[in-house]
This record gives sequence, structure tokens and C-alpha cells, in this order.
Amino acid sequence: MVSKKLLLTKTIILLTIFSTACQQGLKIEILHQRELDIPSTSGIVKSGNNYYAIGDNSPFLFLLNEDFKVVSKSPIHSFEHLTGEVIAKKLKPDFEAMEMISENEIIVFGSGSYSSARDKFLMITIGDSISVKEYNITTFYENLKSLPILENHELNIEAIAFLQGELYLFNRGRNVIFTFVYNELLAFFEGRISFPVPESTLFELPFINGIEAGFSGASAFLGSARLLFTASVENTPNTYDDGEVLGSFVGIIDIADNAVANVYRVVEIPDPSLKVESVTIHKEISNHTTNIVLVTDSDGGKSMVLTARLEL
Repeated sequence: MVSKKLLLTKTIILLTIFSTACQQGLKIEILHQRELDIPSTSGIVKSGNNYYAIGDNSPFLFLLNEDFKVVSKSPIHSFEHLTGEVIAKKLKPDFEAMEMISENEIIVFGSGSYSSARDKFLMITIGDSISVKEYNITTFYENLKSLPILENHELNIEAIAFLQGELYLFNRGRNVIFTFVYNELLAFFEGRISFPVPESTLFELPFINGIEAGFSGASAFLGSARLLFTASVENTPNTYDDGEVLGSFVGIIDIADNAVANVYRVVEIPDPSLKVESVTIHKEISNHTTNIVLVTDSDGGKSMVLTARLEL
């Protein structure tokens, strides 16, 4: 584990930023909504005309067609604790963060919260067949917990985005984005280098009924240096227990000079009952208009998939 002295020095050098919202100029229109036959959907990515999705209590990677119907499912985790279609909450890997790294590679992170069963990183090769390489990343998560920015706060990785070689990890609760060089992170997972201390950016997200939203999903634009994120609000005292859903948001963060900007734009999703868990870009129509796909986790009920138009 990295020494606290080094972490403090690095944090001072990197100037951890507290970010504020600018809500001007962002609008959302829900185009279509339907049920999704995946338990507790927590991640979705677009691959060609199809989509891949995961559930936080499922050992499968789901392939969806362009109409969001499940075409197939492939095992990406042990079936040891599977009961019916799901894994019990205390034992689940809690796959929450998912992103495309290339046209044939997906990565997935467990949340790292509460249980070592959630300290997982998967490299998934897609194509005619599916292959999975799994890493135990307990040491990595212990290093994140040791960072001054998370002192006395929970670790709960809920989303990731990949842009120009950089990997952005979104922590929920204490809303922090950790920025890593992706190849350095892989080298650490493989034991080839010491922990690469990340840049860290702290955000204050919008509130509903006095409760701050928490990061829940993310992706990156292909045509510009911007991150797309979702956040949701639950009436719960911690990031482990479920609570009443109060609403969700979609937002955009700019990347300037290879650093996460200290402002963001955000818009609330019209239906406050939706707990949005992940987002991916369907099509960047212009610099100001993007069609996106959102998925929800209804904590035991039916998951939903929504297509929406985002006006920047």
C-alpha cells in the first residue's frame, strides 16, 4: 500500500478539485421505454448495432439486439452462489462499472464495497466467442481507500469511462472521479509496477429533498473530449442498503488539457421513479445533439431500458 505521506504529497500536487454544476443548455427527451429481461441491470455498452449488458447480481454477460431483446448470455463469473437467476446480495460480485475499451474488448469492475467478493476486474474479449480474464483487485481498492480524498468515506465504484488512453473511475457516495492511465492500471494489476496514484476530482452533485445524487453510470463521447454520466438519488443512509428512489440525472463533464473540468452540466430525468444505473451513447448526431441509452435497476422489479435525446 502507498504511504500516506506520498499520497498527501501527490494530492497537493494534483490539486483535488471541488466541482460545481452549471445547468444551462442541457435538455433531455425520452424517446422510448421498455422492460429489459435482465436482473438488476447495472451496465450497458454499444457494440456495432448490438449492445452488451450486465446485472450487479448476475454471472452473465448479456448480448442484446438493436431492439434490446436478449439474444444470448455468456458466463463471466462463477455459478457457485447462483440461486435461480441471481446471486444473493451478500455474495454477489456487484458488477457495476462497464465500458468498451476497443471494438472487441469490454472491461468490468466490481464495486469494491463491503465485501471482498466485489473486488473484481474483468477483461472480456468479445466476438465469435467470449473469453474472460479475471483479476482480484483487493490491493487496488485498499490503495484507493487510503487516498486522503476518501478518508472516512465509503469506496463504491459505480461507473467507468475510457477516453484517449485514460480510464475514469466514478465513486458513488463521496462523488469522486479517479483518473488513471489505463495501461499503467493494467501493469499494476499484473504486479509489474507500484500503485499509480490517480488524479482525483471531487464533485458536489444535485440534491433532491436534501439528499445528494450519487454517480451511477458513465461513458465517453467519441467525437469530443467529454464524459457522459448518470447519477441517482435514493433515500438511504449508505451505499449498501436500497431505499426509496427520488430521481435521476444525466450530465456532461468536459475534459480540458487532459484533466477533468471543475464544472458540469446536468438535467433531471422526467420520471422520478427511475433509478438510472448506466448510460451509453447510441449516436452522436451533431456537436449539440446526442442519442443515448439508459438502463435502470429497480431493486428486485423489472429493469428498464430507455432511449433518449440529449440536447447540449
